[in-house]
Amino acid sequence: MSDAGVRAAVERMEAWLNDPAWEPDPDALTRWDSEFRSALAEAEKGDGWLELAERAHAAGRRLDAKSGEMAKELARLRVELEAQERGSRALRGYGASSR
Repeated sequence: MSDAGVRAAVERMEAWLNDPAWEPDPDALTRWDSEFRSALAEAEKGDGWLELAERAHAAGRRLDAKSGEMAKELARLRVELEAQERGSRALRGYGASSR
């Protein structure tokens, strides 16, 4: 088997990461990981392998960074939603006490 499957998987991940509107889908990432690991297991690791491995590692670092950014945004949204919920409870309480 050639390294073409690994190259295709790395190129797909790079394309996703280069798309500013891309948001990781857990199911798609799980399928991608399975396909990548299968291709990796069958790869010849011939000429150009080191460059391909570096591209794969760089894509992994970029995905980790994107995941970290998304985790921060999720935490920020949770704080905002909790503040809105506290405000809603306060308004409901105010409404009940003003009757």
